[in-house]
Amino acid sequence: MPDVTVELNYDDAASIPEGFAGLYDEVEGKFVLAGVSGMKTQADITNVQEALRKEREDHKVAQTGLKAWGDLKPDEVQGQLDRIKELETAAGGKLDDDAINGIVEGRLTQKIAPLERNITTLTETNTALQAENDGLKSAMERRDMNEAVRGVAVEMKVHTTAIADVEMIAAAYLEKDETTGQFITKADVQGVTPGVDVKQFMKEMQKMRPHWWPASEGGGAGGGAGLLGGDPNPWSHDGWNLTKQGAVHKEQGAEIAAKLAKAAGTTVGGLRPPAKK
Repeated sequence: MPDVTVELNYDDAASIPEGFAGLYDEVEGKFVLAGVSGMKTQADITNVQEALRKEREDHKVAQTGLKAWGDLKPDEVQGQLDRIKELETAAGGKLDDDAINGIVEGRLTQKIAPLERNITTLTETNTALQAENDGLKSAMERRDMNEAVRGVAVEMKVHTTAIADVEMIAAAYLEKDETTGQFITKADVQGVTPGVDVKQFMKEMQKMRPHWWPASEGGGAGGGAGLLGGDPNPWSHDGWNLTKQGAVHKEQGAEIAAKLAKAAGTTVGGLRPPAKK
């Protein structure tokens, strides 16, 4: 038999090669090859293609529907749905916005309360630590100030027993200059020059607190001049001045007045001492 090429289908029976007509069946006016074992017909192929198309379409519809659920899994969705009945029961069968808000607020309060307690505890601890830090800083600054003041006081021969008083007064008048790290007089203090260093402050204190220094026994301006920061002793022969004696007695007290008078060789209310030879 010569080589023959057959088609899967023919429009009419006359077109079927001789000897092969028995392999074809007439389907909807055409002759379709159907007599080969295991061979799929066009109808079979079409059916499969249609099934695949429908499956793809159904899959697409399913995916579109699931997008609204985000990352939720089916069992998670079911769990959420089951919670609706629980919420309705908790809300007395009335699940509206107010009921839901009440449930949510209750849950939030339960979760937030421990956090708020922790925040309160941490805030109190931080405040205590800050206060302790400020106290330590203040104590260290006061220590440094006392050391600076004591050094100058010793240099200027202040009474040892007056050092504590010197430190106390200095604390009221002095502050630390953050730029230089040195101690200077405050800008708003009265009676001393603002902004001067410790040594200048102590010099000015000689007039305001003369009893910090020993009574002078030397000559010149008269005994006790050191108590007045360089001014003549008003009880001395050369510095005799009743008005100033009264001022010292009034401003610095009877004890200081008595010391000055004794240093000059007289007493308060006594006679003018003789001139030193």
